Amino acid sequence: MFKINNMWFIIVLTIIALSYDNNFTFSNKYLAVTSYQIVDVHNGDSLWTISSKYVTDKDDIRHLVAAVKYLNKLDNDTQIHPGQILKIPVVQKDIKYAQKEN
Repeated sequence: MFKINNMWFIIVLTIIALSYDNNFTFSNKYLAVTSYQIVDVHNGDSLWTISSKYVTDKDDIRHLVAAVKYLNKLDNDTQIHPGQILKIPVVQKDIKYAQKEN
């Protein structure tokens, strides 16, 4: 009986983990855009500071940071460095400062 319950527990956890990842992908508007900004990383930049230029106060910056990591094939341990080029997904109405930098 314990093995059956343990098996169901593992199955349920697997389904939850898979559905969480899929829900995040579908709920992240930055993964659905077709407009991108190419950014040169400068000394002192982080994914957070770069992403903050492309979101409004009503948006969750974590979604953009996650999309930047995904699009640029960065994992959680990857550090960005000066001179690196990043592809930033842009929702046109959300740009705060990007136009001033160009």
